[in-house]
Amino acid sequence: MNLKLIKWALLGGAATAGIILSSLPTTPQLARCPEIGRLPGIVLAMIVTTTIIHTLVTSIQADLVHSKRVSAWYSVSSSRRLLLIAVGALLTAATMFLDILLWAWVYRFVGAIHGLEASLYFSGITFTTVGYGDITLAKCWQLLSVGEAVNGVLMAGWSTALLIFLVQKMMTFHLNMAESSSSPCLLYTSPSPRDRG
Repeated sequence: MNLKLIKWALLGGAATAGIILSSLPTTPQLARCPEIGRLPGIVLAMIVTTTIIHTLVTSIQADLVHSKRVSAWYSVSSSRRLLLIAVGALLTAATMFLDILLWAWVYRFVGAIHGLEASLYFSGITFTTVGYGDITLAKCWQLLSVGEAVNGVLMAGWSTALLIFLVQKMMTFHLNMAESSSSPCLLYTSPSPRDRG
């Protein structure tokens, strides 16, 4: 089976799982706080999950940029290169939103926050490290928000690096095209001394 097809299937599966999991009903607030060892386990599982998702997206974007078919497509015009950068940015933003959605599902699943809107909002402001403080977790769940903030910083840095790679690849391609088309030996050949005399 084709490796690229497997990557797309895994990414589609992860997105579908996130959507399905977010629609599950919330669990009631737990009567007692979880054991201290349970929270780092949840945080580690989420960091591993978001890392897998970002690895797949990075791999897909790198494969697309280095694909001969896509290279032939974006070599036609600079507007196509700009479109490819915009698609890369949208794919990266969608990946980060999926991360936020998965964290929101965790908050709902463990009963730390009730309601989809509240859990998405809290997850979004925590993942992006905005942290308004208008919604807070019970003391026993606060380590989850610290884990999400660390996860958000890591994934934001990764996403920024991915976008810089994409922009750098397009700019390098553009500069190489401009350099090869404006080479003096291609535009003008000086006459030899015999032709002058």
